[in-house]
Amino acid sequence: MHGPCQRAGFVYLIGRNAMLRSDVWTRSVTICAKPVFPRKKFAVAAIRDRVYVAGGSSRTSAVEEYDPETDSWRIVCDAPCRRYGCVGATTENGIFYIAGGLKLSGNQNTLDAHTCAGSIDAYHIASGTWIRTHSSSITTVPAGGCILGACGIGDMLYIMASHALEISFWRWNGEASTLSIRGGGTNGRWDKLKPPPVPGQVGTGLRFSCTAVGPNKVAAVVHVSAVRGRVAAGAVNGALLVYDIRSGEWTYGPYILPESRRTSCVSVEC
Repeated sequence: MHGPCQRAGFVYLIGRNAMLRSDVWTRSVTICAKPVFPRKKFAVAAIRDRVYVAGGSSRTSAVEEYDPETDSWRIVCDAPCRRYGCVGATTENGIFYIAGGLKLSGNQNTLDAHTCAGSIDAYHIASGTWIRTHSSSITTVPAGGCILGACGIGDMLYIMASHALEISFWRWNGEASTLSIRGGGTNGRWDKLKPPPVPGQVGTGLRFSCTAVGPNKVAAVVHVSAVRGRVAAGAVNGALLVYDIRSGEWTYGPYILPESRRTSCVSVEC
């Protein structure tokens, strides 16, 4: 499965060509309708009792919407950029953010890392329009970082990014009340936050998954399969990290077994 998405006590696991719904109370699993297009490494988010997916396909730029009440998918629009390896997030002002990844162009699987790796597209669900600036994307991470993970809390978007061998953590304040949905700019700003305590300098094999936990915390699952610094190259380090928005500090949760290095995290309110 690609990754989890939560809605009203359920966790939806969406794969390349399938979807399951897990009930966190009864632990039962239900097979749901599959998305219209097969996808891999795509963006997913739950917004106002619907699930949205985008990216991860060389065949289409379509954004799909899933209705749990009717167990059905429909295409709602086309994304401005056909992305692969992107991440998804949502904020309370009803915006679906599609961040990072590589650009797929033409009819072939042509990848362009420079176009999409640090940029974000934003779809306003209620109006059915894309928020744009001078380019097709709403904004880019400062200093051109590659986006690794994203989640929304309130109207704020939190972004994990990599800059060469460094990891950075950012907050995008889109200022929902002044967002120009029909093409005039965002009036937003980036705030640089304290980075997560990843050991040493990151080399290769870094995986991040982050999610909001209530109104004041961000939880991130991090896996580092090769690092530079005080941990030997080739070592596997996996841990749950928690960022407290009020204090601006990170704390370590439990370590994760190496066998679970592809784990994603999700928070469910019950």
